[in-house]
Amino acid sequence: MVAGVEFEEAAGKWRAGDSAKSLRFFKRSIEVYDQGLKKFPNSLDLAYNKARVQLEVVTHPVLVDQIEQPLLDVLQVALESHRYALKLDQDNADTLFNMSTVLTSIAEHIANDDDLADADALKALQEALELQSRCLDIQELKYQESVEQERLANEQVNVDNNYSEAEPQSEPNTSAEELEEEQWVTVVQPVTQETLIDTISAQLGTLTTFCDIVSNCPGSVPPETFPWVEAYSTKILQKVPTLSPDNQENLQELAIAKAKFLSAALEAGFKSGKIDAATFKRERDAAYTITELRNSSEALIADGRSLISFNSALLDAEPEDLQSYSTVRWNALTDSIASLNSASKIEGVAKEDVALTHLLRGDSSMYLYVMGYPPTSHKSAVAKAPQLLRSAEVYYRNASTLSQDDEEKSVAGLRSAVALYLQQKAQGQGDVNSLLKSSRHGQQWSIEQLQEMVTEGLLPQEFQLA
Repeated sequence: MVAGVEFEEAAGKWRAGDSAKSLRFFKRSIEVYDQGLKKFPNSLDLAYNKARVQLEVVTHPVLVDQIEQPLLDVLQVALESHRYALKLDQDNADTLFNMSTVLTSIAEHIANDDDLADADALKALQEALELQSRCLDIQELKYQESVEQERLANEQVNVDNNYSEAEPQSEPNTSAEELEEEQWVTVVQPVTQETLIDTISAQLGTLTTFCDIVSNCPGSVPPETFPWVEAYSTKILQKVPTLSPDNQENLQELAIAKAKFLSAALEAGFKSGKIDAATFKRERDAAYTITELRNSSEALIADGRSLISFNSALLDAEPEDLQSYSTVRWNALTDSIASLNSASKIEGVAKEDVALTHLLRGDSSMYLYVMGYPPTSHKSAVAKAPQLLRSAEVYYRNASTLSQDDEEKSVAGLRSAVALYLQQKAQGQGDVNSLLKSSRHGQQWSIEQLQEMVTEGLLPQEFQLA
């Protein structure tokens, strides 16, 4: 057990500087816990630690990049380790929460693979939500017990104080063993409202992922899916007003998670034909217009992304509806740029978030530009086409310069070149070969990226490399 912890500590020290070395130490830690389980198969500590370390390996971006096996296979191994640990203690809140995280990661991986069935992803997410619900029930019970214990302790203190005033008592003799036990008790952290908020935020995050997947296949999900999501989410959201954490950041975190979920649920509802565009937009706006989300770069970025998703949802509508949606789409995209611009100016915003705001503003500008083409043919988009392309070029170029992510940097760089090419083409110039060779990833990669831009609506269907 001690050796496993030591390997974990070593892995933590090397994670930032040498991820490959860090992963080797984590693997040694897992091996130690695994060997211990062969001797003591009923040891919860060994089973929990093994599963926890595996979870860290498969979810930390730096470590994931070092994994040589297929990620889904490694995630399945981590899932089985959590199932084993859970059999040893089915009411262990930490194991329940961690296992739900593994299942969510599996679902996201499945959803991102076109060769795998979305139904399997939804099944994994449903199990994750059930585990999170059990986790929250246990935490709420422990929280109530903690509150009651604190109340009784305060009452005892009052009684003791009154007794002390009446008759001073000498200090009792306390053995070293008793002192050690008292010190251990103070280390144990009780379940707090912040703990409950973390779990509820995770539930909302899992529900958001669930709705995102449903949005991609609204016609193939079982009819009972939407009532189930509504019932589950209603139960969670009813708990939110009862929470009053001391830390404002926790309240903001919960508000952001709630807004993201509501936005995703509305999109799923719109794509399935259960609500109209006006309801979608009105309730989406209401979700992000609350006090807790003011002056938060994370909330403003989430709002900007949500507005872009709103545009994309309407873009998938029937051609005859696109003209009627043109004004609300234009306003949503310009509002998206405004939110992302505000996010980039928040004091202390992370550099990678600033890069993201530029990338998303570039996307919004391109969506606005494409609105100038049939069947939408929006007058403002036609009139402002040169300005929109210049803005997109600059936003993408800034994103490419600021981004620390290699793929994001490359994508932004190519899109900036595309926006420049379209400006030149409008003036009877533009070299398509230079565009295709503008990325170090090669011409085929550039062609695939351009095809993806057309599919996403960032380029008109008429776009041709000629």
